[in-house]
Amino acid sequence: MFPEQLLANDDVMYRAAQAITVIHAHRSQSHWLRVIALADPQGPGRAPAFIAARGERLYRPAASIGLHTDLAHTQHLHTRCGSPLGSDPVTLRALIGGGNAHELESHALVDRVVTATWGLAGALDEQQREQTRPARSFRLWRAPTPHTVREAQDRVDAWTAQLRAALGDLNFVPLSDLTLGWDDVTEEAAMPASA
Repeated sequence: MFPEQLLANDDVMYRAAQAITVIHAHRSQSHWLRVIALADPQGPGRAPAFIAARGERLYRPAASIGLHTDLAHTQHLHTRCGSPLGSDPVTLRALIGGGNAHELESHALVDRVVTATWGLAGALDEQQREQTRPARSFRLWRAPTPHTVREAQDRVDAWTAQLRAALGDLNFVPLSDLTLGWDDVTEEAAMPASA
């Protein structure tokens, strides 16, 4: 059920990719983190929640934004990657019994997801700029031309397809047992918790 839920539609896929990108950014800062996806029990069409696990402690990235949000996508993603993850009161052990937790098995392919997420965020910002013109130039208002709007949409479509392919290659396995590896650290000072 989980892979189908992750790729249910472009908006769900983009939100999931943002969460993976944020957790990957923290993982790249020398934090040992596991990526856990929580499938929504209501099934496809519902966005899965992504959390990071370190030992038994769980951390959540800030909320993702949708494809059609008017916010600056790149700036929002930069802010989320630079902000500390929020500490979650639930432990990893508590998630296992529900049967809806899936762990990202290998991080080798995550770079493709990260690259496509940043590319799509940039393309969405460019598309917004094209659609929100007119821009004032020489005392004339210039509306966006159909050609530039179409080009911007083509770039969004191309990055969306790349992101779908990258996410489709990720392998998530059901988390049915709590196994902590030698890299799992449980010290309280392991990661800062956001307020």
